[in-house]
Amino acid sequence: MPKVIFKADAPSNNELHVRTAWVDAVKLFACFLVVFGHLYMSMASSGLLDGNSPCYQLPIQTIYSFHVPLFFVCSGFLYQVDKAGATPKSHIRSIKRKALALGVPYVVFSSLTLLLKNIFSSEVNNQATPFVHTLLFEPIAPYWYLYTLFLLFCLIPRMDSVREITGLFVASLVIKLIYVSFPLCWGLPDLVQKVASCAIWFAFGMLLSNRAFRHKVLDNKVALAALIFAITFSFLIYRKANSNRVFQLILAMLFVYSIISFAVNTEGLKLPKPLLSHLSQYFMPVYVLHTICAAGIRSVLLRLGIDSLSVNIIIGFAVSIAAPMAIYRFTLSHPWALFFFEPAKAMKMKKDVNEQTN
Repeated sequence: MPKVIFKADAPSNNELHVRTAWVDAVKLFACFLVVFGHLYMSMASSGLLDGNSPCYQLPIQTIYSFHVPLFFVCSGFLYQVDKAGATPKSHIRSIKRKALALGVPYVVFSSLTLLLKNIFSSEVNNQATPFVHTLLFEPIAPYWYLYTLFLLFCLIPRMDSVREITGLFVASLVIKLIYVSFPLCWGLPDLVQKVASCAIWFAFGMLLSNRAFRHKVLDNKVALAALIFAITFSFLIYRKANSNRVFQLILAMLFVYSIISFAVNTEGLKLPKPLLSHLSQYFMPVYVLHTICAAGIRSVLLRLGIDSLSVNIIIGFAVSIAAPMAIYRFTLSHPWALFFFEPAKAMKMKKDVNEQTN
């Protein structure tokens, strides 16, 4: 289990299980939103849904304001509690591990997606862009999250005190406010924009690693009020396209705060911990494969003449979840295939097999 670096804030074993439960619950919820969001966007791109209608704009703009920030919050939390120390050497070792864990699936599945777009350019929603440039400088959805997360790991070391993390959070908030307020910033390189935009959520996750901070800041009554306000505000501004980034930040803060509060204070929404633990192993496979699977099944359905919106959404969502899970189950007995999703785990499995055979 992870260890907290705040010596005065050492958790009990039960609390560590609770922490794992809420993180897994939030990631599960965010993963479903990511899958649904990409699937729903593809319905408009395929002509099955009017992209200008409130039925499209409201859910898409609302979901996209906060679903990926939830992942960054969870990543920041797990990053901060992962090691009992914050030295330069440990930071370099951590970067090497993250480069392997995030770099392999990023390169493999970004490359696969770009290849498929080039091969089936007439049947997919977006035209492919130059391969090397895209891979290195303008990562495509949904894989940009992996690239941005790695950059945050590189730039932000683990910290020894709440005061240091608070300083990081305040600095990240200022950067975020500058970014959303000044259009000049929107012309910066793509990766700079992503880091500037997402650091605040990562820093907030790091703050959540402190028990006293969580108990003081996260309150379900406040969270309920924030959620009601966020839903109302979203309904008022997102019935048609609205690119106001300040509004998006306000909504993101409200939704993220409310969802994290409910998850933490209800110990993972009271979902069975064994179930959450089991489902957590599928986050990476579903995240990196769902767009490929969704595009494939959508193409099949349309070729069969099935253009019902509800049928495409239901079948598309089911396949986008089930197919990656099935593929991952296959890889668990084939280390060479598992390497594409979890390289460190695959290398350990291969090593264990070699030791058993020698």
